Amino acid sequence: MMEVSKGLGGNGYARVYRDPFGAPRAIQWINPYDVTPRKVSRPNGECYISYEVKGTREILTRHDILHVRGISRDGIEGVSPIRMLRESIGTCLAQTEAAGKLMREGTHFPGYLVAPQALSSKQMEDARTEWDRNTAGAKNAGRVPIMHGGFDFKQTNGMSMVDAEFLGSRRFELQEIARFYGIPAFMVGDSTASTTWGTGNEQQTLGFLNNCLDPHLVAWEQSMAMTLLTTQEQQSGFYFRFDRDALANADLASKAAYFQTMRGIGVYSVNDIRERIDERRIAPTDGGDDYALPFNNTGGAAQAKATEPAPEAP
Repeated sequence: MMEVSKGLGGNGYARVYRDPFGAPRAIQWINPYDVTPRKVSRPNGECYISYEVKGTREILTRHDILHVRGISRDGIEGVSPIRMLRESIGTCLAQTEAAGKLMREGTHFPGYLVAPQALSSKQMEDARTEWDRNTAGAKNAGRVPIMHGGFDFKQTNGMSMVDAEFLGSRRFELQEIARFYGIPAFMVGDSTASTTWGTGNEQQTLGFLNNCLDPHLVAWEQSMAMTLLTTQEQQSGFYFRFDRDALANADLASKAAYFQTMRGIGVYSVNDIRERIDERRIAPTDGGDDYALPFNNTGGAAQAKATEPAPEAP
């Protein structure tokens, strides 16, 4: 819910409730329209952000509010993507309505009818009704209407959907919205530029992870660490980290080479690697937790330790 709020309004908020010892015990989502962030200056010139929440009298700080921002102009409050994209979104909505109208009433203006003499309003209305009954709608596309009353049809070079590049303009607006969010076009159904981030699904998925999703994940990791971890906990090495391996699994060849290198320099043990790929652990007696032993044809069994040579007989 916070990510939806951030994607639509630029800010995601949650109230952190703590136990008597100050440790977080509950996190509750807050409607972003009920929160007003403000910059407050201390007497020594140091600034911090306070939050006024509708229905709450107390002034809250980042100790009490988990705040995930989108793009920001002042570092205090995120900018609403919908507000920045209102022109493109409005154009998309108008084009969708126009497309429905075109399919309902016909895709182009073919020409006009010329009557041999002046017609009354009733005759004009009857002619219009008969013409629409025979031509309007996708089901009547290409159908030749038959009219009585001596009408003469004058064909025109009316602007069709192709002439107006209607579909091209709709695709542009789709790409404009996707571009603002950093989403590759192929993930919103536009395959015209599917080779931009590589030809295979592996490269496209990794491109989505690195260029679009990762900045959002980093924002979450930093915000949670700032609010939910104490300074002592951060200095002790605690941190928040999203598991990106699920998406990185697409590039299996690169991942295998990475694990082989890390295993060869002793960073990962066999069990470390097997946990990351959701495989069963190997018993420590079989070398599963050995960081110095390279995997070999013996199945990873530990080599015999070197022993000191026996003293020579006198």
